[in-house]
Amino acid sequence: MKNALVQHIEAMNAKSAAWVAEDPANRCAGMLTTDAAHWAGYGVTTVAELEKYLLVCDVFEATRSAWGYKPSWSHLMAASVESLRKELDSLCDAMRSEREREERDERIHAERTAAALAHKSGFSVGELVAIAA
Repeated sequence: MKNALVQHIEAMNAKSAAWVAEDPANRCAGMLTTDAAHWAGYGVTTVAELEKYLLVCDVFEATRSAWGYKPSWSHLMAASVESLRKELDSLCDAMRSEREREERDERIHAERTAAALAHKSGFSVGELVAIAA
């Protein structure tokens, strides 16, 4: 008989597999092991513990991605689920803002480059290259 943790993981994996199956050429997903002993080695024996563990993983990786450092794993594991969710939301907002800033900077750079190339000096770029050669 499977325990609730293994059943939950199987359901998660089935959901991921169905999502990939909708567009297999453009989607992939990792699956979680259904080995209860594996999870017990991480102190995960219930669905609630698994959900917290996965949330800690998300916060850990998002912190590394957003700020470039690895937070204390033990500190994250000691945090409440509510505080972890708030931290993950904050990290996602920071990464979204950074992505928007980068896109804005790229757009400005492209506009300035186009304007510089459109400048009329009386010579084409090809003519200037020929002169310099």
